[in-house]
Amino acid sequence: MLNIKVFSDFACPFCYLATRIFDRLKKDKVKFTVEWIPYEMHPDIPVEGRSVESKHPKAYADKMFEMQNNMGAEYGIKYNKQEMDFNTHRALLVGEYAKTVGKYDEFSKGVFKAYFVDLKNIGKNEILDQVAKEAGLNIDEMNQLIDTGKFDSKLEEAKELIMKFEVEGTPTFIINDKHKMVGIRPYDQMKRSFLAYE
Repeated sequence: MLNIKVFSDFACPFCYLATRIFDRLKKDKVKFTVEWIPYEMHPDIPVEGRSVESKHPKAYADKMFEMQNNMGAEYGIKYNKQEMDFNTHRALLVGEYAKTVGKYDEFSKGVFKAYFVDLKNIGKNEILDQVAKEAGLNIDEMNQLIDTGKFDSKLEEAKELIMKFEVEGTPTFIINDKHKMVGIRPYDQMKRSFLAYE
């Protein structure tokens, strides 16, 4: 049985692909457990968002967009071109709540789609409420617990794991608490890499 920790942020396009990789591993009857660890890439982004071009030159952003869609094609994901980056802090907290009610998978796929396909600002409460409701979450309970700081410690615990495993980017996979893999590759290669540590 493989235990896989994934350091991930909802603003990471390749973390979105990781959700499809795990779906395919399940179909291929690979035995594994997965733990998604929140990794907030850009805590400095304001809730209203920040233009992509303010951080990356247009040529770089265009090349990244092309790469995302080239890789996404294998996993059935088509990205739309982003003009804005959005804050993910509250979305990560919602993800922690979703874990407690067994709905993380549904929420994470919904929030990735909202960010990269629908181009919605997932930093805004009303957008998160919509995604969470569609994932089957109790948004009143969710918001009450988040607003009282119930899950703040989870993000702090994640920072300790980030330091422990020397994680520097997303997605980073830690297999059986020993082996580190960084980034996404074609599915067959990812599968072979995971099984090598079984």
